[in-house]
Amino acid sequence: MIDGITRPTLLLDLAKVNSNIEFMLEKAKLTNTMLVPHFKTHQSKEIGEIFREKGIDAAAVSSVEMAEYFVKHGWKDITVAFPFNRLEIQVINSFLTNGVKVKLLATDLDTITFLNQELVETLDIFIEIDAGYGRSGVHAKNTPLVKEMVTAIEQSDKMNLYGLYCHCGDTYHANDTREIEKIWENAMKELAQIKAQIEPTNRPLKIRMGDTPGCSMVQHMEPIDEIGPGNFVFYDLVMNYLNVCKEEDIAVAVACPVIAKYPERNEVLIHGGAVHFSKDHLFDATGQKFFGEMVVFEDNQWSSIIEGAKLTSISQEHGILTVTNELMQVLKIGDVIGILPIHSCLTANLMKSYQTTQGDEIAHMSLGVK
Repeated sequence: MIDGITRPTLLLDLAKVNSNIEFMLEKAKLTNTMLVPHFKTHQSKEIGEIFREKGIDAAAVSSVEMAEYFVKHGWKDITVAFPFNRLEIQVINSFLTNGVKVKLLATDLDTITFLNQELVETLDIFIEIDAGYGRSGVHAKNTPLVKEMVTAIEQSDKMNLYGLYCHCGDTYHANDTREIEKIWENAMKELAQIKAQIEPTNRPLKIRMGDTPGCSMVQHMEPIDEIGPGNFVFYDLVMNYLNVCKEEDIAVAVACPVIAKYPERNEVLIHGGAVHFSKDHLFDATGQKFFGEMVVFEDNQWSSIIEGAKLTSISQEHGILTVTNELMQVLKIGDVIGILPIHSCLTANLMKSYQTTQGDEIAHMSLGVK
């Protein structure tokens, strides 16, 4: 698996990817929701095909550029899960004229007015609701604005009101499963109340929620029609520390060469830094900040997390592993070790390519349309 690796390389376990997708499909079935996966994590036509082979024909993306990539690879039902950027209206119109079903997020009246003037064909609109995360969307308590937006959409012949969209990103900062559930309970209550006030009598509106912690852990989703998680396809250490996934569910690891050893300070230098992992971090039980955990490679897989080794410091290309005396003796300059990422979405975006545990290359959006 690591033969020939000479520089940081993102390794991908497709068996784990398949298992993670199957888990979320089963979760959607059990909760009577539809899975509309977010492709921002993997950004790969080939991983997209795994979803398609399992019956998924609609996806979400985090940018219009990402939508272009997946449209060119045959996806015809795309939600741009980011508040609409009016500077990209021409691309949206080109999707529509080529038969792509597009769903956009609106967060204000000005956007509705602009779309009504500029769209060449009809598309679906989500009103994004902020249920407490504080990132984007109409605040859940601002029902007068929501109603004004609904009226403007309903009066337009260029837009259909599809429903309400909510991303509870605050679940990523929860301390435990119960806190994740409480965040979702509050959001579902708010969304159900809004829907009851705006839903037309002649057709139902959809509610979509889409964060991996909530979609993985919450068992009762009665007001929700669609779930749209993304990170679950790979999972990562954040999800593991939240008990959202098991360690063995993490489907990516960065292979990093060992460059130097510093026994006097129990540190090992690896080639693997912020340009590979980002600077996202966690804190262990002692309060120590770290940027990844170490695994070793065995045949065509990697081991469980190695106790006594953490990536405790990173700069652009440098990574410093703090290790025990025993590991210092075992590790050799020229070895290739693995690091499980804190945040797989950012790591995959930075690494820009995958190598499977079987040695095959997997395409990433950043390499262009191929």
